[in-house]
Amino acid sequence: MAQEQPGVLINNSGMKKLILLIICFISVNRLVAQKIDGLWYSSDRTRVYEIKKTTGNKYTAVIKSSTRKKDSPGYVVIKDLEYNARRKRYEGVIYAVEDGDATFVKIRFTNTNKIVLKLSRMFVFDVSINWIRA
Repeated sequence: MAQEQPGVLINNSGMKKLILLIICFISVNRLVAQKIDGLWYSSDRTRVYEIKKTTGNKYTAVIKSSTRKKDSPGYVVIKDLEYNARRKRYEGVIYAVEDGDATFVKIRFTNTNKIVLKLSRMFVFDVSINWIRA
């Protein structure tokens, strides 16, 4: 009679479940922090923004091109944009093009090609701005 060796034995079914679990875990982690860098249109398509990784895990958004007369390409619109894993959104500081006023911005993906920027204004009203991937 063969003697069983002490230890953990994993059968084929258990191994398949483990591999499937690992694949699911990796897939979910990739979906959580979607790729935000690249070119984005304003909702009226008069501006093209470029979001670039700067240092560490921070990003900056600049105006790449615009049909608006007062806009200047290269103007930094968003600084210190960073992914907040706990809240599942990007957060940073957005600057108004007209007067340079700064405010906190929260960015979420609605799908892979559209983001919504939420700006807190006057403690009560939030302003939402849509950007579409170019």
